[in-house]
Amino acid sequence: MIRQHPGRVLSVTALIAVVFVALSYPGRNDTAGAAGAWYYISAVGWFGFLITFVVFIVLAVIAAVHRSSGRRRAVSS
Repeated sequence: MIRQHPGRVLSVTALIAVVFVALSYPGRNDTAGAAGAWYYISAVGWFGFLITFVVFIVLAVIAAVHRSSGRRRAVSS
């Protein structure tokens, strides 16, 4: 899918990252001692954002490599 629609894949990944950041916001002032539900929801949101951000970077590198290799093939033909 990344080869056919790299912009779409990267956009969806960025949107998911934004949703995770928004999910991590409500429990920002909670502490582990007063472990309410928002503390855990915010933790899941934050770590989800970090994972999604790394996936976004990896996909962006893959898309750039595919794009440059496609140009190289077109020039050499």
